[in-house]
Amino acid sequence: MSLYKYLHPDRTDVVQNQCIRFSSPAVLNDPFELKPHLAAIATPDYAAAEFKRVLPRVLTEELAKLPNELRSLIPAHALEAFLKSQLSTLHASLNSLSTQMMPHLQETMARKLEELFGILCLTEDPDNLLMWAHYADSHRGFVIEFDETSPFFDRRVNADDELRYLRKVIYSRKRPSLTLSDVEDGSIFLTKGDAWEYEAEWRMIVPLSDASKTIGAGPEAVHLFAFPADAVKSIVLGSRMLESKKEEIQSLLSELPQYSHVCCKQAEIDAEHYLVRIPS
Repeated sequence: MSLYKYLHPDRTDVVQNQCIRFSSPAVLNDPFELKPHLAAIATPDYAAAEFKRVLPRVLTEELAKLPNELRSLIPAHALEAFLKSQLSTLHASLNSLSTQMMPHLQETMARKLEELFGILCLTEDPDNLLMWAHYADSHRGFVIEFDETSPFFDRRVNADDELRYLRKVIYSRKRPSLTLSDVEDGSIFLTKGDAWEYEAEWRMIVPLSDASKTIGAGPEAVHLFAFPADAVKSIVLGSRMLESKKEEIQSLLSELPQYSHVCCKQAEIDAEHYLVRIPS
């Protein structure tokens, strides 16, 4: 399977420099990117189990700080029994505090994710009319066809790595609800609203610190990642692309020997239907 990237006509630098941007969620057009609903820090069962696990150690450490004569007046087993009897009250207090903290925690988590991670968005569909309009300057831009089997798209450092490889986006009407203690993988960051389903997106999430080059600073910074030329299979020129831009891209492909295998195609609008035709 091939995957595709729609680009503005001014982005011929992607081809020339073999670098592509992984964008912070802060600059993407969907304000919900990497922002699941944060429901709770921990489930009640998880919190209770942690209290019971940690309580004996904490009691031992705290009692050890007391003077000997005072320690003898407070049997550890009696204090532990008392605290366990208060667990339900303590849980209720913590749940109330957690509820008050959720908006702040959700905002903080979203801000940190925007600072740390970048997303490359690709699509299965090279002839989508809306995507040509939105992402390729109303059909004046171009589309790069990538080989999804290229090692560039799977750079996991180990079998448990949840980043650095392509995965298919899930579309849903409801935002995923997250309890921090239950998080097992990064699948919650692959979910978008079903209004975006027409994009048929695959995405790759990476640490922005892995960038080959960074231009600027803050949320608007551009983080570029070098890709191998053999990851490119073809370039599709938009049906409205200016002749001067066509010549520029064709010259790049002919002048750069690493792209000798790349096919350049011309998209055309169908004479009868609302379709874009791309030569096979």
